[in-house]
Amino acid sequence: MRIADGPIFEKLFREYYSHLCNYAGQFIADSQTREDIVQVFFISVWEKEHLSVTRETFLPYAYRAIKNSCINYYKSEMIKEDFITFLAEEWKDQLNEEEDFIYQKEVQQALQKLPEKCRNVFLLKCVTELKYKEIAEVSNISVNTVKYHLGEAFRIMREELKHLTFLFFLFFF
Repeated sequence: MRIADGPIFEKLFREYYSHLCNYAGQFIADSQTREDIVQVFFISVWEKEHLSVTRETFLPYAYRAIKNSCINYYKSEMIKEDFITFLAEEWKDQLNEEEDFIYQKEVQQALQKLPEKCRNVFLLKCVTELKYKEIAEVSNISVNTVKYHLGEAFRIMREELKHLTFLFFLFFF
C-alpha cells in the first residue's frame, strides 16, 4: 500500500494522529510542540512517494520517527541556554503536582547544588525519562559519561538529602 494515496493517508491520519500526539507526550511536555512534531511526521510521510508500508508496519515506523523527532527537538533545545531551566521548571511542576510532597523545597535546593553537567543529565533522565543512549545522543556525550554524571548526581542528591533518606529512596528508586 502506498501511503501517499489520498484516501489511505487520510485514514491513517484520522486514526493515528491523536494517538501519536499522546505518544510524543511521553517525551515532550508542550502540547503544541507535540502536535507540530506529529504534523511534520505526516507531512514527511505524504512527501515520500515511494514509501510502502503495511497496516502492521505503519505504527512501529511512526513510533520510531516520532521518538527520533522528539530527540532531535531536545538536541536543538540543548543549544538554547534556558533549556535546562525549562527542564528544571518542568520537574518543579511535576513536584508541585504531588500535593503530599512536602519536601519539594529541599529537593529543589539539592538539585541546584549539582554541577551543571550532572544536573543536565539528571534532568534529562528524570523529566523526559530518556534512556542512557538517548541522553548520550541528545547531550553529545558517551553512554559511559551519562552513567558517570547520573552516578554523581545521585551521590550528591543522596548526600544533600541524607536527612530525608527514607524519602529519597521512595522518590528516586
